[in-house]
Amino acid sequence: MANTMEVVASNLSALTEQYRSVSQNLANSNTIGYKKQISQFQHTLNNISNQGNSPQATTMGRSLSNKIAMDFTQGSLEATDRKLDVALDGPGFFQVDTSNGPVYTRNGTFHLNQNGQLVNTIGQTIAGESGPITIPGDVSIADLSIGKDGAITAGGNMVGKLKVVEFEDNTILKPVGASAFQAPETLDPKTATETTVNQGYQEKSNVSPVEELVGLIRVSRLYEAGVKSISSHDDRLEKLMQVVMR
Repeated sequence: MANTMEVVASNLSALTEQYRSVSQNLANSNTIGYKKQISQFQHTLNNISNQGNSPQATTMGRSLSNKIAMDFTQGSLEATDRKLDVALDGPGFFQVDTSNGPVYTRNGTFHLNQNGQLVNTIGQTIAGESGPITIPGDVSIADLSIGKDGAITAGGNMVGKLKVVEFEDNTILKPVGASAFQAPETLDPKTATETTVNQGYQEKSNVSPVEELVGLIRVSRLYEAGVKSISSHDDRLEKLMQVVMR
């Protein structure tokens, strides 16, 4: 019985992590370039449901993992016609240079800072293949053209090229913020060969709000079932003690 309660308690902890994951996904369903969090626990629930079994009845009797991973599935591209909106089609990432080293993102909503450098929405520098990309002051944003390979030109003259990179295994990346990732210091990304750059587009989040809401309801019901299971166990233990003490 004690072992069963340990399993139930462990699963309640896994459910808590799953709840946080689903909540994070819902909060960022409209965040450009966001990649949803998934868990081994969710895979287990899906398998149980696909087998025609009840998750409420089944999960309380087995130990489940609460390991969280990222789903890097491509999000849909939405046209904005804004010259500094850039979306990636393929597995690559934009490199962003920060004070803590490079990070990688799918969010291509760019701007120019006061020095004419290409930056993200929080002012971090977007890396170019030859360093930071600076747009000359006499060049209008309306005249900028960004090619499929990330080359930025104005009036036929190249002013920089976006540094787009790929990793052999995206699972090594750790999230830092809503739509940025960090790679181990010992690992250098490779130049993107399977990714194209699309000017005037944004990549939408790969979160399905409907699916996440269904998942939230499922997690809530499973948590309630787990709490009831523990409460029932406590009631039985109390009755047993009353018998023993007579």
